[in-house]
Amino acid sequence: MAVSQCTPLDRYAREMNKLWIPAAVIAVLLLSSTAHAQQTIGSTTSVTPSATGNYGGNQRTLQTGASVYHQDNIQTGDAGRTAMRFHDNSNLQVGPKSSVKLDKFVYDPNKSAATVAVEAARGSFRFTTGQQNKGSYQVKTPYGTLGIRG
Repeated sequence: MAVSQCTPLDRYAREMNKLWIPAAVIAVLLLSSTAHAQQTIGSTTSVTPSATGNYGGNQRTLQTGASVYHQDNIQTGDAGRTAMRFHDNSNLQVGPKSSVKLDKFVYDPNKSAATVAVEAARGSFRFTTGQQNKGSYQVKTPYGTLGIRG
């Protein structure tokens, strides 16, 4: 039976292979945490007397200047009102007893690949477009989808 000798290069290769597994685990963790990071799309400009936001199951009370996020659910109570301004300078005002989801927001300063979609589940709202092409905006309601065309 022949005994094979392990060269220093072989030992180095084995040690390096042991490092790949922890490095791969760390890379996967970093990638998954950045994929789930909150994407701020704007902020509240007023909240009277109260409103809540719910992003990823984390409910919070909104205050003036609070960040709002892609996929955020904004709700107001019986007397609640809130107004928001988004990165493209569009505005959304939400009235009492309302529920609005900030469904999609892709801001493109060059106006070529932008998409903004707001889903109003109930209540009243007022939406003013911003700097994107007008065809980039959609407002979804329980009764249909509104598109801006001009």
